[in-house]
Amino acid sequence: MARREVRIPFSEIKRPDEITQRNVRAFKEAGLDIHRHDVDELIDDHSRKERILKIRNIKFFDFGRGKK
Repeated sequence: MARREVRIPFSEIKRPDEITQRNVRAFKEAGLDIHRHDVDELIDDHSRKERILKIRNIKFFDFGRGKK
């Protein structure tokens, strides 16, 4: 499975109420959807002052249940 890496500077997520909106924007910039892709790993790199999100692509399979 493909893994992608998104880096967000600490300066953009100083306040807790800004983190979700910034994560959504970072996912969109990377061509991902925050509701469809899973974050495998969240790393705070204090030497570079950035947060690293390691994201994997999830495949969903629909077997047609409930459809007629």
